[in-house]
Amino acid sequence: MYRWKVAAYLRLSSEDGDKMESNSITNQKKLINMYIKKDKELNFKEFYIDDGYSGTDFERPDFKRMIKDIENGKINTIIVKDLSRFGRNYIEVGKYIEQFFPSYDIRFIAINDNIDSYKEPESINNVIVPFKNLMNDEYARDISNKVRSILNTKRKNGEFIGNSAPYGYLRDPKNVHKFIVDEEASVVVKKIFKMILDGNSKQKVVEDLNKLEIPTPRLYKVQKFDFKYKVTEEMQTWDTAKIDDILQNKTYIGYLEQGKKRRISHKVHKNIDISSEEWITIPNHHKALISEENFNTVQDIIYNRYLRVQKNKEYDLFAGHIKCADCGNTLTKRKGKIYDYYYCTSYIKNKTCSKHTCQIKKLKEIVLEMINKQIEIIFNLDKAIKQITKNTEVNYDVEILKNRLKDCNKAKIKYMKLKEELLDDLSNQLITENEYTEYKEDYNNNLSEIKKEIDKISLKLKSCKISKNSNKEWIYKFENRRQLNELNNKIIQELIDCIYVHEDGNITIKFKYKDEYEEAIKFVKENKEYIKP
Repeated sequence: MYRWKVAAYLRLSSEDGDKMESNSITNQKKLINMYIKKDKELNFKEFYIDDGYSGTDFERPDFKRMIKDIENGKINTIIVKDLSRFGRNYIEVGKYIEQFFPSYDIRFIAINDNIDSYKEPESINNVIVPFKNLMNDEYARDISNKVRSILNTKRKNGEFIGNSAPYGYLRDPKNVHKFIVDEEASVVVKKIFKMILDGNSKQKVVEDLNKLEIPTPRLYKVQKFDFKYKVTEEMQTWDTAKIDDILQNKTYIGYLEQGKKRRISHKVHKNIDISSEEWITIPNHHKALISEENFNTVQDIIYNRYLRVQKNKEYDLFAGHIKCADCGNTLTKRKGKIYDYYYCTSYIKNKTCSKHTCQIKKLKEIVLEMINKQIEIIFNLDKAIKQITKNTEVNYDVEILKNRLKDCNKAKIKYMKLKEELLDDLSNQLITENEYTEYKEDYNNNLSEIKKEIDKISLKLKSCKISKNSNKEWIYKFENRRQLNELNNKIIQELIDCIYVHEDGNITIKFKYKDEYEEAIKFVKENKEYIKP
């Protein structure tokens, strides 16, 4: 008559080193079946199999099911191939063998370790059992460290080690560590970025994608590639969090970013986020879907400035760019009876500044006119540069770099002289010792930055890797906007640093690329004799 209701527990995980053929699920089954056939009192009930689960914790589905069946009295015997199949956590394994199983009168058999708590009770209390558990625990820790080291090496070598490529890409069949473009999904990614660049809010993007019934990234993988995700209601609709995941993902400009999470330990299988400074980032890993310039513009539009979404689901055109010329605070939009206006926020909140008001419709007209004038100035400036470089055969990029080098060397001499004068000022008691220390540190920091810039420019000049007209790229951004008829967020973001509103309502615009503009003006002035009238 059968006395023992047997549960056979099997486990395998490459994560903690269980790769040997002898540990395969098939071989574990064979060994256990042979053992059961030899003992007529053993009544086999069921296999409990956790394939792909680490032994360093007990968060395993079939292990939990087995424990539940023990508590419900369905089984009273557990057979494993050896102690390591049961688990590799020294403390937890000891708790089950020494406390839990005896409290439920469970017979425990580990075949290869010659343990049988019923036939040989002393085997379970033998000093070798905790020692083996400890060795299994240490083995798991060692394997975990080695695996982590190997994975980090792969990441640093630019090898993608994730399960699936990011949305918009596929794993390259020729090299699974690289990506190729997924033509279908990439269209959606480009659409999302374009809508933001065109001045739409994230919510407007969400509404458009849902209206067009475009599958979300996870749903797309389920439908297109038969991924085994559980399809939830949340998965089926776009929301702003999903848009954020795409807009802030450097994957779309060709970067591979890995190592964003870290497991707490080989025993605690919980992942924690780590600082972005510690991520392993590889540029130019794959083909970009979005230009780096457009990506950075989107970051500025959405994440780097304070923006408010209007009722039409678009961003306020000048939000984040318009300020009071006197107090420097931002301007706030207010509705009038006929027109909308901007007012100084300091005035609205506590009357610490004057109104600095301007009508938004008129502001748009003024800004458009001023941008067009600036574009025309830069267009003529470019014509002059082209004439000079043609008549002198000089390389504009080289000349700009040489001028930058001259300016840096002048600045270097200036700060070195200031440092020399500090000791005299201290000895003449013109400054205190604390002031001396502060000034000296400030001058040294400036000199350090200047030296870095000098080295950087010198390297460019020596390496002869100067791209023709690379120092004129800012010019093309203005020229490409000739004869503007209307404004949008992208134009404001690309060309304007800040719009200042004065107390009398006058407008001053600080355009981007001020330094580059002044360099170009200087170049033209120094070579004006080569310009034909």
